[in-house]
Amino acid sequence: MKEFKYYSPKSLNEIFKIFEAEKGETCLIAGGTDVMLEINSKKVNPDVVINLKSIDEINYIKEDNEFIRIGAGTTFTKLSSDAVILNSARALAQACSKVGSTQIRNLGTIGGNIVTGSACGDSVSALVALDAILVIQSPKGKREITLTDFYSPGQKSVCDGCYHNTPGIGKDEVLVEVYFKKAEKNEFSAFRKLGKRKALAKSILTVGMSIEFDDDKKVKNARISLGAVGKHPYRVTSAENIIDGKKLSDETIEDCLNEISNIVIANIGSRASCPFKKESVKGVAREVFASIIEQSSL
Repeated sequence: MKEFKYYSPKSLNEIFKIFEAEKGETCLIAGGTDVMLEINSKKVNPDVVINLKSIDEINYIKEDNEFIRIGAGTTFTKLSSDAVILNSARALAQACSKVGSTQIRNLGTIGGNIVTGSACGDSVSALVALDAILVIQSPKGKREITLTDFYSPGQKSVCDGCYHNTPGIGKDEVLVEVYFKKAEKNEFSAFRKLGKRKALAKSILTVGMSIEFDDDKKVKNARISLGAVGKHPYRVTSAENIIDGKKLSDETIEDCLNEISNIVIANIGSRASCPFKKESVKGVAREVFASIIEQSSL
């Protein structure tokens, strides 16, 4: 590991002053559970490391009219047990409760999980299903972008990335917030992951889901996301369309599961893991459907 300058600012304004003063390769850390491994293995070689852990203005969970807003510095432990998240975004609470070990959940943050850009980021799969929006700040001001667009900024993106695997953020920018709409009266969400063991397991695949029902118990709106079966978690709209406007009968669910499996084949068909994942994803997604049906009392 090469030597680097280390900063621990107390505010976002301090960070932007450091950006202005330091022109070398800069790396931001919050919990450091991913990035420090990259630094130790020399995959990332920063000249400057800025620790965001002491910035209270990005550590919060709050309700704001129809939205739930989460500071990027909020830990997985806090999110997994927060009453607001449990009541209105259960998929996110479930995902955060499954991240790594207790120690990692105490240190790791939702912002770090997003910005590191891992294909198997547990909270990201849940956030995609919740249709989350990111708030990114720089010395020039704030901008908002959907989580999906953050990972797919286009071939001519102006963003140069502050981390080697994420194209959607510039070197002078900081992810400060993620927000999404509160669940409607008849809207429920759930998340499941498949890992090699119960703790400290990197996800083999993840499924996040949010479904709103109408008064006739038909699907009014559905969002289904997959993780660890592509470069980043993503929605599977063709599978969503299969259940849209229908009751969740066994036949409808089975048709949806088959389409999810087909999408996995289309995305990772050339990988050695595809034969396993195309079958196991159906079992994981079936568990998610069961959880939502139980919550909705269908």
